[in-house]
Formats: sequence, structure tokens, C-alpha cells
Amino acid sequence: MQENNYLKYYRDTLFFFRDNYSLKVSDIEFLFFVYDLKYFTNTDVKNNYKCSLTFLTRNMPDLMQKGYLAIYQERARYRARKYMISQRGKLLVTKFYGILEQKEPKI
Repeated sequence: MQENNYLKYYRDTLFFFRDNYSLKVSDIEFLFFVYDLKYFTNTDVKNNYKCSLTFLTRNMPDLMQKGYLAIYQERARYRARKYMISQRGKLLVTKFYGILEQKEPKI
């Protein structure tokens, strides 16, 4: 018997977060991707994360509006805008991991 089967309840937890936080599954999975990054640009996302152009133009602004992403550094003449996961986004991902590891209950 395997003790640490973290992903056994992944879908159940994913849909719990989708329904209770009014997020799309793709939004939650994107927050997992950027969770450990200090900052990222749209180009970083296009090159390293499988997503559509629609995700960049619609979902990222929605995540910013909901407070899960923030601007790390504004665009300058030869520099792209840099984004970061916000404290709210980090707390959401941490809570997700805690539920998966059964260290905290769903509330």
C-alpha cells in the first residue's frame, strides 16, 4: 500500500476550488505553474506553458482582476511587463497542497 498518493483526490480538490473560488481549471493549473517563480512575462508563459493566446489575453487579466496575479515590474521601452503570483494566489496554492496532503480540511 502506498502512503503518499497525493493525486488520488486531485480532481475532487480541483473541482472544489473551481466551484468555491469561481476559477477555471486552467486558471488553477496556471497558478501551480507560476507558484515558485519570482516573476514571469507573457513570452515566458508562451514558451514554457502550453496555453492558447486566448489564455494570455483573457485569463491572465481575469486572474489579475481577481487578485491572484500582480504586476512585478511595468513595461519599459525595451522591457516587457513582468508579472508575479500575488499573496492571495500563493495562499490558494498552499491551501490546495494542504488539502491534497490531508494536512487541512476543505472549508
